[in-house]
Amino acid sequence: MRILLIGILTLLLCSPASAGQRLVFGYGGSSLSLGSLKVLEAAYGRMGIEVAGKKLPAARSLALADKGELDGEVNRIAAIERDYPDLIRVDVPINSVEGVVVTNGRTLENTNLETLRTMRVGIKIGNKYAELLTEGFPELTRMPDENKLMQLLLAGRLDALLVDRPWALTQVRSPDGDRLRINEPPLAVIPLYHYLHARHAGLVPGITAELRAMRDSGEIDRIQREQGIR
Repeated sequence: MRILLIGILTLLLCSPASAGQRLVFGYGGSSLSLGSLKVLEAAYGRMGIEVAGKKLPAARSLALADKGELDGEVNRIAAIERDYPDLIRVDVPINSVEGVVVTNGRTLENTNLETLRTMRVGIKIGNKYAELLTEGFPELTRMPDENKLMQLLLAGRLDALLVDRPWALTQVRSPDGDRLRINEPPLAVIPLYHYLHARHAGLVPGITAELRAMRDSGEIDRIQREQGIR
């Protein structure tokens, strides 16, 4: 009897979500991830599943999602499954991120990796596209807080930051942002995907179909526009 009860409990803990249940996904709290969360709320709502976001530092969010302490990630780039094998990518982009180079008091003649490699660059820990693009840079500063990176830039201790465009725009519009420059074109434009923990593999076909239908109908774009992202 005891073995049977343990088996039933294990099955319940490992079974995927179903209608009426609630999923919690990690996210960083940016306007991009909030827009993606709204898309997921609509898509899972069609399946009768409630979703919520838990705001966490980017690297910690990934670690918790991979361990199954969260049900997945709101949005991430496509490369993360190589390092987090228990996360399954839902193969419909729900957003995209523009990685831009921000400088203080100067505009770069060329916005490319070759130019950036010669500079003192700051990136946020857990920002996977920035970590991949700057791998091997000789003078790279990684910090969990973008605001601290901005302080270093304004103090002249960094030459440039590689960050998401929405965050860069908030800084340019701030009281101290009059000398900041967002260098064009963006260094990278990267699609973002929703990820589920492996225990929810049974949900992947259904949520993929819902997101595909929302993409084809234009609903994903509409939600992003309502959030002021597009």
